[in-house]
Formats: sequence, C-alpha cells, structure tokens
Amino acid sequence: MTKKLARWVAGLCIGLCCHRPAKNPHTITIPLKYRAEILDPLHAVDESTVMVVNFLHRRLYEYTPDGKLEPVLVAAEKREGRRVWLHLKPGPVSPEDVVYALERVQKDANQSWVLEQIRRVRKHGPDSVELELAASARPAETEWQLARIKLSLPQCAIFRAAEHKTHKQFIPFSRYRLAEQMGDRILLAASDGSPSLEFIAMPEESARYFAFREGRVDVYEATGIHRQLAHENPLYEPRTMYDLIVLYAAFLVPPNSALRQAGLRRAINLAFDRTTLCAKTLLGACVGADYPVPAVLSPPPPWPFPPAGEYSLPPETEAVTLFTIADKERLLIVDYMRNIFQKFRIRLEPRIVDLPTMVRENNKGTYGIYLMKWSADYPHAENFLMPLFYSASAGVGGNRAHVSDPVLDKMLERTTYSVNEVQRIQQRIREISPWLFIGFQNQQFFRLKGSPLEVPSLFAGWGVKAINAGQKESGRKAGEKPTQKN
Repeated sequence: MTKKLARWVAGLCIGLCCHRPAKNPHTITIPLKYRAEILDPLHAVDESTVMVVNFLHRRLYEYTPDGKLEPVLVAAEKREGRRVWLHLKPGPVSPEDVVYALERVQKDANQSWVLEQIRRVRKHGPDSVELELAASARPAETEWQLARIKLSLPQCAIFRAAEHKTHKQFIPFSRYRLAEQMGDRILLAASDGSPSLEFIAMPEESARYFAFREGRVDVYEATGIHRQLAHENPLYEPRTMYDLIVLYAAFLVPPNSALRQAGLRRAINLAFDRTTLCAKTLLGACVGADYPVPAVLSPPPPWPFPPAGEYSLPPETEAVTLFTIADKERLLIVDYMRNIFQKFRIRLEPRIVDLPTMVRENNKGTYGIYLMKWSADYPHAENFLMPLFYSASAGVGGNRAHVSDPVLDKMLERTTYSVNEVQRIQQRIREISPWLFIGFQNQQFFRLKGSPLEVPSLFAGWGVKAINAGQKESGRKAGEKPTQKN
C-alpha cells in the first residue's frame, strides 16, 4: 500500500468514526445478548425476551428497582383461607383480561408451573377477580406469598383479551407500544412523552463493549471474569445487580464410590477455599458461599459448616468424570477442583461438553460430578430449594445431584419459608453435602450517567419502574420536579 493510499484510508476511517450518528437523547438504548424473536409473554423464558416483555407489559404485581414486590394493577387484596379476592385499579384492565391471560398460563404444558399455587381464577365482579389456591401441606399464607411473586413473572403479563382472541395480538396496558421489530432492533414508543426504548441484539461481547466505549448504550453488562475490572469511560458509572445464580458441582456417583460418604463430601467442602478462589482466581466474578440460597433472599445459616466426621479414603486413586462446559470461569474452577480432590485420592477426569449434552447425561443418571449453574426463575428462597434438592425434582426437575433424603423432603414439604426454617433447611443440605458449594455469580453493570434508566438490584426489577427511578434521580440532580408516570 502506498503512503498516499494509506493516508487516504486512515482519513476515511477517522471521518467515518467522527460522523457516527450521536445517540438520540430521547431514546433509551439497551443491548440484548440475543434476539428477542417472539414477544408472546407465555414464551418469555430467555433473558432477552424477558427484558423486552417486562418493559412492554404490566402484571398484577411487579418488582421495584430496589427489589420490593408491589401491586401494579391491583388496588386491594383480601384473603380468607385459600380464597383470594383482588380488586383491580380503575382503568382499562377488566377481570376478563386477567382471567384470560392467567388461564392461558395454566393451560400451557410448559409454563403451568408458574401458577402451580393457584387452582382456579375467575371473575368475581365488574372490577375484581377471585383466586382459589391449590391444596398443600404448607399454610395458605405461604402459598399466597409464592403466588404473588410468580404473578410478577413476564408469563403473567395482562393484555387485551379481545384483541388476542380475535387477531392474536398482544396489546399491552402500559405506556409503550411496539413501534418497530426488524432484524436485531426492537423499538417501543411511549404514549405519554416518556423516552422511547430501543433494544438492539448484540450477540458478540465485542460489539456490546465497543458500543459502551462509544457511549451508544444506556447500560452495559461487563461479563465473564473481567466484569470487575476498571473500564476507563467517564460517561458511565458502575452499578452492581444481585444476580440470582448459584454455581455448584453436583455429586452423582455410583454406590461403590468413596464419594457416597457424606463425611467425605463434607471434608472436601471444608478443604475448598471458595472465598479466595472467587476473589482472586475469578476476580470477583462470584462471591464464595457454602450454602445454596443467596443472602439477598434469606440470611445464611448462623452455624458453622458441619464437621466432616468419620469417612474412609478410597484404597486406590478413584477416577471420577467431571462434566463441564468450556467457559473460562468453569475451566479455572476445574483446575482448582482437581488439586483439592487429589488430596482425597480422587482423580477428576474433565469431560468438556455443551450444556444440552451435560443436562441430557444428568437426566439419564450418568455418574459423575456436574459443574453447573442454576439461575432463579423468581426471587424467592423456594426456587433455590425445591427444584434443586427435593427428591421428586431429580434430574429434569433441577435436582442434578438426584438428592433423596426423607428428612429434607419433609422439611421442604412443610416449610413456611421463615428465616429460621430456611436456615435449618440449608444446614441440613450442608450435612448431606450433595454439592461442592462454590458461590453466587455477580453482575456488574455500567450505567450511562444522566440516563433515565436505573439498574435494578434484582433482574426482576427491569421494567418501566426502572425508568421512573432513573427519571426521578436525573430530576433530583438537575433540580427538577420528577414527572409521575403510570
């Protein structure tokens, strides 16, 4: 390349960079890791679709950015035994809309679990609905608490029933309407002067990073083990969100394995320095913990991890398959695990597979140790206990260690999820040690300074309330009176 041509190419590149369109100040831009293809609330199960649906649709209950569950379409509630009456707020939402949306969830084979606490929903009056709670060994108050949380999920979005029955359209009861959905871009336009919402799919981490560097997105999630490293961009400020993801290694071993001994599993847990591993090797991407329920949902057990007690080492080195996927975090954990297990005459033989293969092998009961992550479907201690440790949930239900402990089953069946009960359940789980406990994953976000968008404390807090919080914050900084939004 000649010097003249090189100068021309360099000048062209500089010119293109300098003429990049400036970010629209009246639009909130949110990057998505994947495309949100189908905006049917019933199929809002992946992170990208959940994000869009949470901003687009309203539910009976929703989470605030600071993690509080609040009524949205509900003006008042009354409960007598296992019957609950919800009085709807004045407005366009009718009991028919609520019944239609919730019955649609109940009838779906894949999503009916969302409303497993609710046996029936029906219209009660011109502006109210009646819910009948399902029978269970737990008190009705506990079941209603869980039901309210699940009614905040995107699958329980309330939309205009008549339009969906006639035209299969999802017309929301929020300020936003779907203005454009084309390729990797979704645009939601507001009806009340609120900022427009622009969602752009950026599957490549590098694309999201450069958009962040150029100030083109309102929020950026720094993923992987580098999420806690300093990013030199004065346009943003760091924000941490409690990521309800537990990282663990499930023991699923044959009857003749030395790892069948709870004492040996406890000994390995006691020898595992998860705090240093998470802080140093994983650079703060995880917070070490030897219990399964995040502290933001329920305080950890106040008692120390149970002593190992008596156990026998294998007479000769025992080989155990370690299933894992090939992400950087897990491969670093594998290296440390191999060193720890070697001290107990256990040789871990890593088998790197994709996630569907690992899940399929576990569902079949293939013996090994499974290095897994569990991401909560809803923010409650139950979601880190029943699916993961209840015997009926073995394999496909989420119980990857195939735990079968009658004492633990009885505790789970009858708990009211009080602080003390959750602590005792977690201590029982420590005693049987079906996992090698590792810790909880963090999410580090960078928020564009002055943006009307606020990063919530929990993922469930993404929604229009996160825009309200940002607007109030921006208004306080500028000395303006915040505008009330619906």
